[in-house]
Amino acid sequence: MEGFHRLEWMDYYVAEKAPGVYLLSNDGEVVLDVGRSDTDVANALKGLVAAPRGIDCKFAYFWFSYTNSPFEAYSLHCKLWHRYRRGNFDTHPHPPEGQNWVCPVDGCEHYASG
Repeated sequence: MEGFHRLEWMDYYVAEKAPGVYLLSNDGEVVLDVGRSDTDVANALKGLVAAPRGIDCKFAYFWFSYTNSPFEAYSLHCKLWHRYRRGNFDTHPHPPEGQNWVCPVDGCEHYASG
């Protein structure tokens, strides 16, 4: 995973309309939020931090990754949630409405073993 970017550079890095996941941080090291969009990660991410973009804002850094499908976005979201979760985001990611996808992380209560 490539490192975090300053929010000021978001328009440079995030441009495509595609599914994906993101991480948000206030210092570029500690992950404060993990999220995804099943359709347009650029729009979702920009919508979360549109106002003041780092000035008096909860977040100053972001990381993101496009995925090839909503299923890949959900799977990566789960993996990142398990890796970085802290008390501030304690609700496990849900699959898109109408999908019964399971978490790919072994040992998770949302994981289905074959």
